[in-house]
Amino acid sequence: MRKISRQTEESRGRLLVVDDDLVHRTIIGRTGTKLGYDTVVASTFEIASELLQREAFDIMTLDLSLGERDGVELLRLVADRKLHAMPIVIISGCEERILNSTKRVAEGLCLSLTCCLNKPLNIDSLRDALFLPGYDHVDSRPGAAIPEISRERIVAGLARNEFHVEFQPKINLDSGKVIGAEALARWRSPELGNPSPAVFIPLVEKFGLMPDLTNHVLSCAIGSSRTLIRRHPGFTVAVNVSGSLMTDLMLPERIEGILRKEAVAPESLIVEVTENVAMSDVDRAMDILVRLRIKGVGAAIDDFGTGFSSLAALARLPFSELKIDQSFVNGCEADADMMKIVEASVALGRAFNMRVVAEGIDNPHTLASARHAGCDVGQGYLFAPALEAERLDRWMTRYNANAANARIFEPKPMPANRVTR
Repeated sequence: MRKISRQTEESRGRLLVVDDDLVHRTIIGRTGTKLGYDTVVASTFEIASELLQREAFDIMTLDLSLGERDGVELLRLVADRKLHAMPIVIISGCEERILNSTKRVAEGLCLSLTCCLNKPLNIDSLRDALFLPGYDHVDSRPGAAIPEISRERIVAGLARNEFHVEFQPKINLDSGKVIGAEALARWRSPELGNPSPAVFIPLVEKFGLMPDLTNHVLSCAIGSSRTLIRRHPGFTVAVNVSGSLMTDLMLPERIEGILRKEAVAPESLIVEVTENVAMSDVDRAMDILVRLRIKGVGAAIDDFGTGFSSLAALARLPFSELKIDQSFVNGCEADADMMKIVEASVALGRAFNMRVVAEGIDNPHTLASARHAGCDVGQGYLFAPALEAERLDRWMTRYNANAANARIFEPKPMPANRVTR
């Protein structure tokens, strides 16, 4: 174990670097201290395990290969100790499909996985990964588990406006410019800290509070994005609509009322609906979506391909946007079968005159594959995670100004293992 003091007056918190490679843990440690972290370096699984048991950390970087042990074991240990809110950056030389599966393991454990970075490390990507969690420190002390969350606690959180939204940017894959964002629910609680959506969303569903949360998120998203919409012409904000709301025939009127109150044009809003939700009550979903589309609101079919009714949903419902699920997009450059699904989804989108969005673009190779397949828009950690509105506004201004010169959007040859037809 080695401790490195930060090199700035203002602290970003404590960074735990877990890596058995001397060069990489030195690079990560020094980068962290320059950003303002007090850094602790652990070279083995055992040292990291002991540190996590007795000390608090605000973020951790984790190498998947730790000698005789591996990083997935440490992920399980983090979950067992209820450190779900601590951001984790995976760093590995493993192939892309292993990294993708590791992400799914972390999701299954309800951990806050920020991103996966490939070795050899790109310093700019590392700096972004360490910078993005921001100054909102999490309580990662041993035993500081999130208390059991009751229905009453969620109701109180809604009443006290503890729930808010962050926006993950959506990028035009031709111009490289930001054209919109997806609004994602977040919870900042005085007692609970910042519970992961993977923790609180299932509870909100279980307690029958999803209509309340969705209505709150709709209002927050439209209100918070008003400045973004005015400053950036053509900007759209997308909001996920729950299954319970898709049976409420008054939803179009409520959305129209929120838009009118916030002085936001209907064309600036996209409602996202999963195919399972849309097909659970097709007649009501059709009624709601048609009326929203008549009013000018966009409609996206989300997580396309993960259910059993994808084609029926496209044929029967008036979607304007098709979002290809990240389970197909992320890693498609290394998997010919997944690439075929992406290409087929693009072809379907074109047939129905829909804009096609690729979710899960986390590295330049996936970006190149999504562009090659013909996707119109991309969304993922390669560009940015979810950001609060003010920070997104600043980030977007800089990003759009540099988009024309962004090297990740230069034409690229397809990966060597790309299978053409």
